[in-house]
Amino acid sequence: MKNLFFFLITLLICVDTQAKAYQLKELIELAKVHPEVKIEEFEVEKAKTLFERINGETRPKLSILSGVGPNKSVTGNPLESTQSNRIDTVTYVAKIDLKVPLFAFNRQNDLIKAADGNMKVKALDVEKKEAQLIRKVKEYYYGFQYASSLNEFAGSTLSDLDDVLKGMKENKKKNSDEDFTKLTLFRSLAQVKKYEIEKGLAQGLLGLKYISQTEAPTVEQDWIEFNQRKIPTLADLNNMLAQTNVDLRKANIGVDAKTSFLTSEKKSQLPVFGIFSSYDWRETPGSTKQTSKFAYDSYNTSEFSIGVGLIWEIDFGVKSSNVSAARIDLESIKVQQAYAQKNLPIQIEKIYLDLVEAGLKATELEKSYKSSKKLLNNIATGVAMGITPAKDIIESYTLKAQIYQQFVEAAYNYEMKLAELSYEMGTELDPTLK
Repeated sequence: MKNLFFFLITLLICVDTQAKAYQLKELIELAKVHPEVKIEEFEVEKAKTLFERINGETRPKLSILSGVGPNKSVTGNPLESTQSNRIDTVTYVAKIDLKVPLFAFNRQNDLIKAADGNMKVKALDVEKKEAQLIRKVKEYYYGFQYASSLNEFAGSTLSDLDDVLKGMKENKKKNSDEDFTKLTLFRSLAQVKKYEIEKGLAQGLLGLKYISQTEAPTVEQDWIEFNQRKIPTLADLNNMLAQTNVDLRKANIGVDAKTSFLTSEKKSQLPVFGIFSSYDWRETPGSTKQTSKFAYDSYNTSEFSIGVGLIWEIDFGVKSSNVSAARIDLESIKVQQAYAQKNLPIQIEKIYLDLVEAGLKATELEKSYKSSKKLLNNIATGVAMGITPAKDIIESYTLKAQIYQQFVEAAYNYEMKLAELSYEMGTELDPTLK
């Protein structure tokens, strides 16, 4: 325990001397450029490449083949020919095929709509990752303030107890040894609690370090306070939900994108109307070239053809499989959309009620804490003078600690519920952060 205590004290001293103090807004801006966000942004860039692929699939297709191979020389004419018994020549080969699609049932536009929707979904993933990190920022920021407030309270409590114990020593005749021992044991328990708080404080600093990507971050205000903000009503939040919630927006865009993609996959099974052209060429130097147009010469030839008509690529199952997979994807995203539309309002209402509760508790506990401070000061004076038993100050300190701990916890919960509500809504609801 002592080693842990000295480690935490060392850590806190280093923070005090070297740390950069951040405001909440600064940490939020750092979260927006965090490496996790940059990784999601790469997915957006990858999604943009689909447009190039779509253009490539719908543009003219050119296939070129060329090469050289061994052959046996042949001499003669269409009626008589003599072939060599050994490979003594080569054949040069070239083949060019060109397909120019003119009409494909507007499949390109369907693919573009699908790709555009996919890119928007990826952009929303970036937005959601930012929101997740901002929620973490608030958790670490207010968590540090929470632990720091408790740590300050514990320190002042220990100092007050030391003063009371000192006063009891000076008035030994008026205070029993039993009272002194009880208060000493109570101080020991308070010290143990302070060690636990210091650990939480150190963990909060680790969270700030993760977000800020700096070595020794801290926050400018190292205590938590209750600051109730004005937020929209539950009815207004539900009206905003469809326009702001990331998951619902992703589902809505996804349904449109998947519908366009399914339409495109169905059209891929249809023939394409267009121009097609082919050119075949062979040249074998060791073979006699036939000059008659009615003589087929497989060794020396040059043929060109062009036409207009249907280009139909039949793959016996691959395209129908793609259609089935696209249909399943569409049904899946429709289920997600329906689920979000039905259950998100329930989730929003639950968080909203928790937020209201935390605000009411914090308001009431703040008043109670002020009263407990006055009560404790009066009892502490009486104990030091030997006219009040030690159990009274122990009860008073315990009551004050419980009230304060519940107050800062309620203040912390209020901030966390407001952060959670902002995250689920997909928009910042804290007017001080806009």
